[in-house]
Amino acid sequence: MATHSSATGETFSMPTNTTTSPSNDSGRPRFNSWALLFLFSTLALTAHETDDSNANAGANKLVTAVSTISLIVSAIGSIAHLGFSGVLSSMFVGTLIEGLLALISLALWAGTLPVVMDPRKGLAQMYVGKQSDEVIDYQPIISNANLYFCSWGAAICVLSVFAQYVRERLGGTGIGGMGYTNLWYLLGLASVVVVIEGMRFKNQVCVIDGGAETATCGRNTYGLVTGIIGLIVSVIISLFSTIGKDSALVTTISSFLCAILYTICAGLLTFDKGPATYVGNQYLAAWSGFFLSFAIFGSVVKEFMGVATGTAAGNNASSGDGEEEEENEMDTI
Repeated sequence: MATHSSATGETFSMPTNTTTSPSNDSGRPRFNSWALLFLFSTLALTAHETDDSNANAGANKLVTAVSTISLIVSAIGSIAHLGFSGVLSSMFVGTLIEGLLALISLALWAGTLPVVMDPRKGLAQMYVGKQSDEVIDYQPIISNANLYFCSWGAAICVLSVFAQYVRERLGGTGIGGMGYTNLWYLLGLASVVVVIEGMRFKNQVCVIDGGAETATCGRNTYGLVTGIIGLIVSVIISLFSTIGKDSALVTTISSFLCAILYTICAGLLTFDKGPATYVGNQYLAAWSGFFLSFAIFGSVVKEFMGVATGTAAGNNASSGDGEEEEENEMDTI
């Protein structure tokens, strides 16, 4: 209770709100990400084991082992964040154990995805050619959609878990919150895919006589450069955002640069003689970079507008309070 005295000497009390609204992240901050990782790991394992076309024994064992490990770890994480066992929750949630298991899972999927997505191995993608004149024009397409999308789903979920854990441990508060930081992480992931697929197309298709047209390989080179720039920018900004040290001006310029680069990149790679006119990793990564760049740029502009509006409102409120105080003083006189 807060007590105030009026000019006539009367005393009145006003109730003070001492309760704070509970945070959406309290109790089970990463449960959704762990649960989705469990779901995608299960589906990826099922999709791989039920595919009869797999012939690469080493790659098959790798995918099976990583999916199984990810399934077990995510099950532990989900149960711990549900809070059914107080002992398990206290030992796991927010501790080094959770961070270490998340990092291990992230490293495993980071090493497995290139194998799963390699068209030469035929697990989730394969090469097809549309021959015209003397050029075959090879391009990768999705051959096992369930394994393809579930593997990416698992990788994105474990990246989200690790990013949330690091942000919680460091206590960073960036410009636009955790959702904004996740967008930069996802843009970095899309850039990694653009780089890997660009290098793969360059080394596997462009070196073959008649594998692709010169214009197609030139467009692939632009995509490769765009992916490298996007990766460097997104990694730097996301790290500073995670620890709450990001700059609004630098972020605005960086997001605008990425938006321009990925607009051109998506156009060159996925239209006409681009190397990614079929739906595959390079196609989806180029368009993901396009949409994520504009989503980040829009968030930054919105934040700027919110800050400007808040500042103007604060100034108006301050001037209004000053005028009211002057009126009260005149009445007292």
